[in-house]
Amino acid sequence: MSRKNYSELKFHGLLVAALVVSGHALADTKPLPPAQWPRTVSEAVPLVIRAMNPTQQSIVSNTSFENLPMLQGEWGDDIAQLLGIEKGNKALIDSACGPTCTPSKATAIVMQATWKALIQ
Repeated sequence: MSRKNYSELKFHGLLVAALVVSGHALADTKPLPPAQWPRTVSEAVPLVIRAMNPTQQSIVSNTSFENLPMLQGEWGDDIAQLLGIEKGNKALIDSACGPTCTPSKATAIVMQATWKALIQ
């Protein structure tokens, strides 16, 4: 393993550990019922931010854009559960990236939009 790959792997481990120590990114939040699912990414972002504690917001806002995919497993899964993406929130999925969009891609787009909101 190259030094660069080891450094990236170590950094990924630190990000995941930070989220675990602070609790899952949205651990204390129950999934929204279908009647309350956001229909657009712009509706979803404030819901995600409100579901995060200040430590979690800090971890995400201090993560570089390039490293956001490293948070997909913890934070992304929690977002998908919260917003009904994993249960088929078709309106949000379509809003994120069109009719051929996958739940995983929609989740990544919500993550990116949330990150952008947090760093502003």
